[in-house]
Amino acid sequence: MNKRMVMVALAVTLGTNCIETAHAAEPTQSDKSPVNVGEVNGYSASTKSSPYKKKTKVLHTQYTNKQVFRESQSVIALDKENKKMISPNAGAAELLATAPGVHIMSENPQNGSGRYNITINGMGIGWWSGNTYRNQISVLFDGIPMNNQITNDGQWNSSQIPILTMIHGVNLVYGPGNPKDRWYDSLGGTVNFVPLQPTEHSNAKANLSLGSYGSKSASFSLNTGDLHGWSTVLAGGYTTADSFYQGPSNWPQHSWALYLKTAHPFSNGLFTLGFYYEKSDATHSQTVPVTPVAGYTVNGYGVPGQLLSQQTSGFYYVPSADLWYKNDIVDSYILYSQQFFDLGGGWRLKNTPWYRHAYRLHQAYFNYGATSYNPEAAEYYAPTNNSFGDRLNVSLHSHYNDLDLGGWLSYQQYNTNEVLWNPRLGTSQSSPYVYNNVELNSLFSDLYVQDTLKLLHDDLHITPGLALAGFYTSMSDLINPYTTAKYITATPGAKTNFTRLEPSLGINYRFLKHLSFYANYSTTYQNETDLAYGAYLQFIKINPANIPITKAEDYEAGLRYHDKGFNLGMNYYHDYLTNLLNGVSGSVTQFNASGYNLGNAIYQGVNISAKWSPMWQLYLYGSANIQHSYYTEDYNNSGVSFNGMLLSGIPHYSFTVSIAYKIRVPDGIIEPRLTDQYSGGQTLYNNVAGGPTNQTINAYNLVNLSASYQTVALDHLIPGLKEADFSFGIYNLLNRRYESDIYLATGGYAPQEQPSLFAYAGAPLQVFGGVSMKF
Repeated sequence: MNKRMVMVALAVTLGTNCIETAHAAEPTQSDKSPVNVGEVNGYSASTKSSPYKKKTKVLHTQYTNKQVFRESQSVIALDKENKKMISPNAGAAELLATAPGVHIMSENPQNGSGRYNITINGMGIGWWSGNTYRNQISVLFDGIPMNNQITNDGQWNSSQIPILTMIHGVNLVYGPGNPKDRWYDSLGGTVNFVPLQPTEHSNAKANLSLGSYGSKSASFSLNTGDLHGWSTVLAGGYTTADSFYQGPSNWPQHSWALYLKTAHPFSNGLFTLGFYYEKSDATHSQTVPVTPVAGYTVNGYGVPGQLLSQQTSGFYYVPSADLWYKNDIVDSYILYSQQFFDLGGGWRLKNTPWYRHAYRLHQAYFNYGATSYNPEAAEYYAPTNNSFGDRLNVSLHSHYNDLDLGGWLSYQQYNTNEVLWNPRLGTSQSSPYVYNNVELNSLFSDLYVQDTLKLLHDDLHITPGLALAGFYTSMSDLINPYTTAKYITATPGAKTNFTRLEPSLGINYRFLKHLSFYANYSTTYQNETDLAYGAYLQFIKINPANIPITKAEDYEAGLRYHDKGFNLGMNYYHDYLTNLLNGVSGSVTQFNASGYNLGNAIYQGVNISAKWSPMWQLYLYGSANIQHSYYTEDYNNSGVSFNGMLLSGIPHYSFTVSIAYKIRVPDGIIEPRLTDQYSGGQTLYNNVAGGPTNQTINAYNLVNLSASYQTVALDHLIPGLKEADFSFGIYNLLNRRYESDIYLATGGYAPQEQPSLFAYAGAPLQVFGGVSMKF
């Protein structure tokens, strides 16, 4: 058995054993010391580029610092340094939160299995009751859309990226971006998780981490290298943890993911085939009153016992799962291919077909207050969607301009079914109180042209663009004639067909060697979600003529500095959105005649980011955001106006600072790191009034201290080992108490209740240790 086979067998064995015995793992990521400090995605900047690397260069889509410097759009790249700032059990949301203008909130903030609401410059994706606009960001895996393109609930879950070791980096585009990079939900931004890619030479990595509250993670990656013209990467991982919440129940969460991609260069191009699968299973509890509320005890609503609140029963205490329980399962996979062709004369073609299947399951038992007032005490909600599409781009790269022509089609069939019941009132899952089952078919399309003109000796780039966006949607009820439910979704359905032109213009002017100015403008559109079509409404007729389309006008301008060791970017953004769909909280019978409210809002602010490495040993990172996002027009169902009020769940200012220093020791390097993340105050949302308040709360500061030890001391003991990396970290070092999610509500257990603060506590101090082995 040759050395390569020994290495491969050992890596697979280590990775498999980690998953089976530890039930988990996470770490940092890297192919054998990718010397990419933003400029190179390979083994060494000095290594001569081989024919294989030239052919597969198109796979390495992570933005470099140099590319960011010349962009006309507001973009940022998150790399391995950002991953070192967060715990090894963290997932996609925590990584994104290291970028300027990104804020996260969660119902169950244990690990990457929990679902988070994510806002980018105030525009959201995910789930949080205080952010009604939560479908404004496109999320991609290796350039493939992961979003459900029509639903208001579960459009994208952060638990779909639970294992960060298989992610090489993240490209984050703020705002709609250029037409060639835009998707159907890109009003507020586009996030592309760039996974590991096939490589010319074989390599492997195994990772294991353990931490507080039963946290365990295990993962592996394996690159076969070039074998008979084919190169394949395989990566997978598992992560699990119990909750830090105190009480009778553990509230476990776990996720696993698998990724496979193979590439085959040929005479004038490249062929790839990729597959990504993930499954997350997370339980979470109910929110807890911040201060005591009459009727709420640790034993149930109106049941004698100690009052339930952060002040009385404990900051981290939550009731038993027997009283209130919810289980969220997200299960999806993507199958895709990429074909690259060099057509000659500077012309290139890229074609990307894909298929995606997704399944979600919400099982909930709201027994805490299951009385005659609450006939919806149990839930079974199991929506599925299947989508497929194709994106084609033809480009011309020349000395004076870069031309892009192309388009994409994306079709989705979405079935959403839900039943609600209360066994104490004689209803059940088979004979429910509420029955809902609808099918939505949507076909979204886009045709675009954009041209980057390179003038003044390549110092001035001007990028005009024009896209023709199309949105076709139809909804129909799949009524069950045998159900005995009291309330049945019986809307007649609706169809819409929108076509809109989307102009854009961007400039980038390098007026000094290391300084550039950029600015851009775009008008884009987005289809409304299923709420607008009556997906969950009871006996309400929807008039298709009243269903609008959301419009966004985005203006951005900024300055950038770039040299070998220092990169700085700052920009101002101003977005005006009209016809934002607002699904009012509460019982579906509270919706108005059209089934939803519409609002207009302005999002504006300043982002700053910096990376500085003045010497080999020292690395500093900083990001900051100041924003003022408010409604220009918004009303609830009672006609109460929220005009001029700040949007909820968006920090008024925030920052992240991280400093790391490398110390040479015998056989290795020790690297301590200190990271500080601050989230300023934010406006509270009132679930009862269906809008924001003037109350501000929830500023908090989190400090993380970690260290790693990279060593070659074990190389002679383990065949094929090239480097071992040991890590240790303390997260929330100062043990700050903060709310990960907070809003005003009644709790829903008695009609006479006045709105009170309900919250989920954020994670206390946690300790993690881990090891990674590179082969």
